[in-house]
This record gives sequence, structure tokens and C-alpha cells, in this order.
Amino acid sequence: MRNDDDLLTTEEMAEVRGVPPSRLHKERLTGIDCQPFIKDGHLVRYRWGDYREWLRARPRATSTSQSVAA
Repeated sequence: MRNDDDLLTTEEMAEVRGVPPSRLHKERLTGIDCQPFIKDGHLVRYRWGDYREWLRARPRATSTSQSVAA
């Protein structure tokens, strides 16, 4: 069980989301559909609690035919 203050690497967050790490990198560069992250020098970390809040705030689809950015 994760704590809301746990920090995940880009690779760990990509695994949680089921996407390649390059997708998170692209989101950070473009700012499009980008989840919150922490930058410390060259290190990027994702806070577990921020991810949970970001996920809750995303639009919900009511059918598989609806297009929702992931």
C-alpha cells in the first residue's frame, strides 16, 4: 500500500499508468494532459497523492466509443 507522500520515478509512474516512460516525458514537455510532478535538479519524481488527485479530476467516459485522452 502506497502512502500519498511516496515519490515515484518516471519509470515507476509509467508502469503504474501502463504507458511508456517517453509518454510522461512528452506530457511534461508539452504540458498537455500532464500530471503534477516534482523536479529537483535533473530528477523528476511523481507524488502518489498527486497522481490519485489528477486521476480523479480526469473526464470519465461512459462508453468505449467516447474519445477521452489518456
